Amino acid sequence: MRLRQWDYSIMKLVADDNGRLACKSLFTPKRAFSAERQADGSIRLVELVEKEVPVVRARKVNGRWMGAEMQLDRAKVIRAIRADREAR
Repeated sequence: MRLRQWDYSIMKLVADDNGRLACKSLFTPKRAFSAERQADGSIRLVELVEKEVPVVRARKVNGRWMGAEMQLDRAKVIRAIRADREAR
């Protein structure tokens, strides 16, 4: 059996009385994290990073401006969000 680095913890973090963890090398100030308790009892901590949002530029087609007003399909938005969550 091959041991991996993450099989054994490198450091132990202890929460304070308010349930906060502090470690300057891991948690830089003003960063957002998501924490989820896993089925095996461990906690998964993920740093939340903003993604670039594509910009839709308006263009003129047959004398009319297109792209400035777009109708969003609710089902497409829900599918895109679920696909993004499952990709993690």
